[in-house]
Amino acid sequence: MPNLKRSRFIPKHAPSLAALVAVYALFTTSTQAQQMGSPLDFVNSQLAEQMKNQVRAMSDPDLIKAQAQLQRKYYDALVEAGFSKEEALKIIVATATGENN
Repeated sequence: MPNLKRSRFIPKHAPSLAALVAVYALFTTSTQAQQMGSPLDFVNSQLAEQMKNQVRAMSDPDLIKAQAQLQRKYYDALVEAGFSKEEALKIIVATATGENN
């Protein structure tokens, strides 16, 4: 194995240069991580945007009208199936509010 002298193949300043590069890389990575925030912050912002879009979509007058027509058809079907008007209305209200009783 050849005898490698530092002065011939590896400059004397190489270890300090390598340390400087390592520190710079850590600093850059840390700065980027701080700018990005945590993954949870990213997920929260995405969910918030999704909810805003959902509210906008649910506010569409055509969609609201279609939902009302669907609820009316459901109510009529319940009455036709033998439920009293009061029972059918309670079922519709429970369905609309998400109650499972």
